[in-house]
Amino acid sequence: MDYEIDLDPTHSVIRLTVTARIVTLELAEELHVYLTRLASHGGPYAAIYDLSAATDTTLTTEEVRHFGRRSRSLPSGRPNVVVGRPPSMFGLARIFQMCAEFVGNQFEVVHTLEEAYAIVGARPEDFTERLFPEKVGA
Repeated sequence: MDYEIDLDPTHSVIRLTVTARIVTLELAEELHVYLTRLASHGGPYAAIYDLSAATDTTLTTEEVRHFGRRSRSLPSGRPNVVVGRPPSMFGLARIFQMCAEFVGNQFEVVHTLEEAYAIVGARPEDFTERLFPEKVGA
């Protein structure tokens, strides 16, 4: 799997953790579709998009801008935070943020998960429900 999605049910926060080293257009599209579907079944959610493990992307700058201009996957007045540790991922996340803000969507971009947790008001141990991939019973 290239990503995991966990829920903090107490604070209604979704944490998307991208585990792939390279973010492709296909992966970005899959994430957008899955999160849009997820948002239609609950919420409103705050969200952390953790790109800490990603070191590169095949997305062009124009594709990043396009994703920023799209309607948000998790619509709400709640915080949405993108974590981009490597400088290249942080920079692309900032481009995404600027385009998203242009169409009225609010995102914060930070360097660490600790900063993201502080913004959404959650702790790592609060994420007690795995939404994807779903657990397989024994």
